[in-house]
Amino acid sequence: MNKDIKISNIQIRALIVSTIIGIGVLGLPNQLAVAMEKDGWIAIILSGLLTIPVILVINQIFKDNPGKDFFEIGESNLGKILFTICLIIYLAYYLAVGAYISRVLGEIIKGFLLLETPLGLITFTFIVSIAYLVVSEIDIIARISYMTYGLTIGFALILILLAIPGADLTNILPMIQSDIRQLPEGIKVALFSFAGFEVLLFAIPFAEDKKRLTKTSISGIVIVIVLYLVLFLVTLTQLSIQQIKSDPFPLLMVAKLINLPGYFLQNLDGLVTSIWVIIIFSTMASVYYSSSKILSKIFRAKSHKASVLILIPVIYFLAFLPKNVIQINNIMSNVVIYLAMIVIFLIPFILFMVGRIKRRIRQ
Repeated sequence: MNKDIKISNIQIRALIVSTIIGIGVLGLPNQLAVAMEKDGWIAIILSGLLTIPVILVINQIFKDNPGKDFFEIGESNLGKILFTICLIIYLAYYLAVGAYISRVLGEIIKGFLLLETPLGLITFTFIVSIAYLVVSEIDIIARISYMTYGLTIGFALILILLAIPGADLTNILPMIQSDIRQLPEGIKVALFSFAGFEVLLFAIPFAEDKKRLTKTSISGIVIVIVLYLVLFLVTLTQLSIQQIKSDPFPLLMVAKLINLPGYFLQNLDGLVTSIWVIIIFSTMASVYYSSSKILSKIFRAKSHKASVLILIPVIYFLAFLPKNVIQINNIMSNVVIYLAMIVIFLIPFILFMVGRIKRRIRQ
């Protein structure tokens, strides 16, 4: 572990928010509407609250093992063989997420900005540009996230304010009408949109102020919950539930309906897409960095730089396994969700419990 790397707490909060927001924000209203119709906000709150115990566990793991990083803790608690299996699962998860992000970004840019540019060229350029960034260490990625953090919050607030004049609040009502049996599906969908906070596993060892780290981490999740809630409700006030269900990216449709005061700029969907590309850049950087770091540890390499180059064709190939947007949402997202359940919830709890048991045995 490089002890010269330092990340401030506000950068860690920015890293959490920027990594999470980019993954699912554009498609979340559609997926929640399909699962729970107008009551998707319930799934957002519950899913956000479910992540908090995991954050507490992750923070406690590092408190129990001061001065160690994720890889050192894993080998110490689980042993080399078992922890290597866990790392392979983590690698599969991050590669699936990276491929998902790259393909969705390519589809959106081609559909809304670069209509004549080949999809493969857009995706490849994006992956290579991210690779150039992630040869650096986690502190550089945290600084980039801090830059996009303000952009994320600010633009969400502007979009909300511009949507208020045309809002139809009756679209939100009636509330709490969905079948309780739909709730598990809604939570599963919403949990995918909270994926990304596990970047803490790589960032915590380098935090400057570890005493306030738990509070910082939870505040990042609360910010994401509020943003998701407000954006989902704004989408409901602008579109009918059937329109939300039929459009895979309803937030872009909302942006299309908004005209800026004075009508000097119409159809904000292009601007929203451009800003989302900047936000997704920091999301993908965290994912790519994590996967390259894990690959280097599996093969006991001294640096993750070679792994960054090796993963370029791997992520590109995986991104184009789905044939269309429907397969991306139905197949790739489901694979990511089930892998996320293992790497976000199961493995951290195993690390925590095994570590506590070993400590008691030693005492």
